[in-house]
Amino acid sequence: MAVKSTLGKMRQRLKIQYQTRTADGGGSENVTWTDSVTVFGFIQPQTGAERLFGDQLEERITHLITIRFRRDISHKNRLVYEFFRDNKKHTRIFNVKRVINRDTADKYSDILCEEGVAT
Repeated sequence: MAVKSTLGKMRQRLKIQYQTRTADGGGSENVTWTDSVTVFGFIQPQTGAERLFGDQLEERITHLITIRFRRDISHKNRLVYEFFRDNKKHTRIFNVKRVINRDTADKYSDILCEEGVAT
């Protein structure tokens, strides 16, 4: 029964993105994110915390996102969830911290993410 309940909850459409860095000619790098593939997943908030960083309040929210198993996702990726509410488009960005192959069965990937923090 656990399989059906997990599959039924994966309703959020998520874009998996990868990072590309290019030199800007001034000794620094430009970072761009490119869409790789779109998957369905289940987003579950886990914990939240706030801290003062550089005289600004920084919010950290951790989430567990479950998707069907994939080998091509790692801490170098991020997940983007776009949705419409009140006739407005909203975007949430989740930075991947760890990917776990649930039960080492190659059925589901549990992705530990952090929202609200730039990488």
